[in-house]
Amino acid sequence: MANSRRSLQMFIFLPLMAALCVGGPLPETPSFFPEAPEEAERPGRAATEVRTDVGWVGPSQTFHVVVAITPDSQWHVYWKNPGASGGPTEFEIRVPEGFTVGEPQFPRPSIFRSNEGNTYGYGETAAIFIPVTAPEILHDGTVEIEVTTLWLACNKNCVMGEQTKTVEVSTNATMKGPLHKDLQLSKWEEALPKPLDGLAGGIVTAIGSTIYISGESQLRPIRFIGVDQKGLHFEPNSEMIIDGDSFRLPVPVKLDFTAARGDTIVVEGLLLFGRKNTDPSYVVRVEVNSTTNYHNGEGN
Repeated sequence: MANSRRSLQMFIFLPLMAALCVGGPLPETPSFFPEAPEEAERPGRAATEVRTDVGWVGPSQTFHVVVAITPDSQWHVYWKNPGASGGPTEFEIRVPEGFTVGEPQFPRPSIFRSNEGNTYGYGETAAIFIPVTAPEILHDGTVEIEVTTLWLACNKNCVMGEQTKTVEVSTNATMKGPLHKDLQLSKWEEALPKPLDGLAGGIVTAIGSTIYISGESQLRPIRFIGVDQKGLHFEPNSEMIIDGDSFRLPVPVKLDFTAARGDTIVVEGLLLFGRKNTDPSYVVRVEVNSTTNYHNGEGN
């Protein structure tokens, strides 16, 4: 969406990092984590920091703007699907004309249990990776990307939070920039869910109103959390079938193509192994078509 200024691209997802370490003519390394402010200065009970995962950006290069959100002690913020209560963490991204923004990639959330049911989120720093693609034609120089993060933080009560940060990115007219390799960034990348085809035997299929997820793993328990959307509601998971390391998990869903305003609904969620946030997790996605009952799932 172009105009005389920069283009505004706003991405809000409802259902729900560090230094430049590459040689070359780059700006001096900034301090990523400033001294933590007092909690009295954080009315939203959380704070954000923003960086990228590249030294500079070249033509048509896809890189990530990384938003690290840290809740106050004893507080938590939410995944893109908050669950039984709460509110999703959302982003508004302002990029220069010609740049495009993709869907944020959230790390594996924790499961918080309450009388209202399970909610999903983060009680410690969580780094969300937002893909951005540069235009085909770039000039040497710098560009600014503005990120506004909106969240709900909860403890015994809940408060809304909002913070806007700007990150400056060097641009190169001919060469694509190198990826950062620092330990902090590597740790955050490792926390991101992997594609389902990275799991041994990982397959997802849709038959009628049930999604079936299969694979092989010795880790237990195995759980699935879905992302509700218009025209899609997840029912409680049915009993899982286990044969040695192999499993088959049925996930019943309610599909309403009229509410979805289309012939196709993309069913999405996370397959979780183990109980720790560092245990493996995988992205599950399958398209269900109303007219042909066609399904196309990642991992098939």
